[in-house]
Amino acid sequence: MTLLKNKWLRICRNLAGVLCLCFAAASCGSKNLLDETGETPLPAWEYDEPVCFGFFLNAPDTALPCDLIFSLKHTGDFAWSNAFFLITTVFPDMNTSVDTLECLLAEPSGRWYGDRLGKYYSMSVLYKQGIRFPMPGEYRFVIQHAMRDDALKNITAVGLKISPTER
Repeated sequence: MTLLKNKWLRICRNLAGVLCLCFAAASCGSKNLLDETGETPLPAWEYDEPVCFGFFLNAPDTALPCDLIFSLKHTGDFAWSNAFFLITTVFPDMNTSVDTLECLLAEPSGRWYGDRLGKYYSMSVLYKQGIRFPMPGEYRFVIQHAMRDDALKNITAVGLKISPTER
């Protein structure tokens, strides 16, 4: 009986420890305003099939300078050493701004930049630094590729992260 009781107490202590760690991790919330990745359609990403993200900005956060980081995942079979993207920002008042972003994906020798995991390469590019969003409300970002091929193969995901600028 004592052996069973000791085992039960040990299980309860372990469970309590795990629960405390979970609560601690949950309370350490991210300061990112946005951190999303969207998969591109397979087998090819068509120009007219954008990947969209959005977030809501509260009034006190409009004074906060932010960095926008664009992320990209592709296979080693991607045909180009760079890629162009159109990023449309839709502001809360429905005005829009369109930027063209070039991502250099490989060295002139053909060696891919970024981190490799199996056949996939992932990289991040600082898209904008220290910007302030001018008004509170819902912001949307629409990402399209701007390559010569209307159907772009071997780009598997794109993402956008918006975080406070580190001082």
